[in-house]
Amino acid sequence: MAGQKSFIFDPQDLYNLLVHYTDGAIPLKGRVLAPLVNQNLPRFVGLLVESDEWDTPEPFHIRYDGARTATWQKGMEAHDWREREETPARQ
Repeated sequence: MAGQKSFIFDPQDLYNLLVHYTDGAIPLKGRVLAPLVNQNLPRFVGLLVESDEWDTPEPFHIRYDGARTATWQKGMEAHDWREREETPARQ
């Protein structure tokens, strides 16, 4: 039988981790205003972030798959899948 565990973290720490794994796609000087949860997509979480470096309110999507991370936002033609150099090994 599989166990369950809750993960408790500061949203700003999560944002800082995402900054690292997106190779500059999101700004270093972003400030998390609130966590976001969608009732229709219960397994997805979001962060409402404020930054002087953004000029559009369009959502920014991030996907993580092992050694690769994809980023996408409205107006881009396709996901940008890239392998990250410092991706940790799976346990």
